[in-house]
Amino acid sequence: MKFLFILFILFSVSSCDFKEKISGKSSQITREQVLKKFKKNFSDVIPSDVILSVSSFKDSPLEGLKEGVILFKSLDSTQQLSFLITHDGNYIIFNPEIYNLSGPKKNEEILSKINLDKIPYKGNPQSKITIVEYSDFQCPACEYAATKVLPVLESEFSDKVNIYFKHFPLSFHKWADDAARLTSCISLEFGLDEFWEVHDLIFLNQKNFKDGNFKLQISKLLEEKNLDLDLCLENYNDEKYDKFVLDSIAEAKSLGVNSTPTFFVNGYMIKGADLLKIVEAINKFSE
Repeated sequence: MKFLFILFILFSVSSCDFKEKISGKSSQITREQVLKKFKKNFSDVIPSDVILSVSSFKDSPLEGLKEGVILFKSLDSTQQLSFLITHDGNYIIFNPEIYNLSGPKKNEEILSKINLDKIPYKGNPQSKITIVEYSDFQCPACEYAATKVLPVLESEFSDKVNIYFKHFPLSFHKWADDAARLTSCISLEFGLDEFWEVHDLIFLNQKNFKDGNFKLQISKLLEEKNLDLDLCLENYNDEKYDKFVLDSIAEAKSLGVNSTPTFFVNGYMIKGADLLKIVEAINKFSE
């Protein structure tokens, strides 16, 4: 990708001096001002056909800072660059890693915003620990979560947790949206067993999928496994399943999700397939 080099340059910079007095009545920098400053300071390395935008812009848990994600959109893909910026807009830090040393804390506000009605799950429905994963079937890190992280959680904590799967297909993945709609249909029309079987089937064969005809490729896999799911194969583009996926995406964005996989353990956000952090949270909430 032609602007991959741009991200390499920006990732190699730990911070940038953005000194320029913020105009207007607000004492804190706005989303629009961040975008303006970014374009001004880095216009020489950004191709003219790349569209920039700022998403997930909000107060950072670190006092005096705001955080967000800069999106680089070209005709064929989108890339993301996370950042922290001071309230006065003078300094910006790219691709920060923030560690919460206070440990996991239950977030009832986040939990109240997550709709779990008709969402596929596994584990103990009576558990006091709820894990919600926002995932993308075409995401390599999500494949790792499905094949390496979830099996450990199932074998070690099946009586302590209830794990929900929600969709967050990324726009630059060619067949992730199709997979999300198909599995939504399967979970709604056939049930949990069929959903998890197809969930595992797609992730185990993720590397074999091409960007072409998803329906044809998944049909062959289902036929090999003797899974009769023609109802969903023929109808997964129905508005009902599209809305199911779009609602999940909108919800995820409202919670600050901008990458996959993202887990919430009792409302505590964990980005990435980080088994150690998930286990730490489970142990904390089991006390």
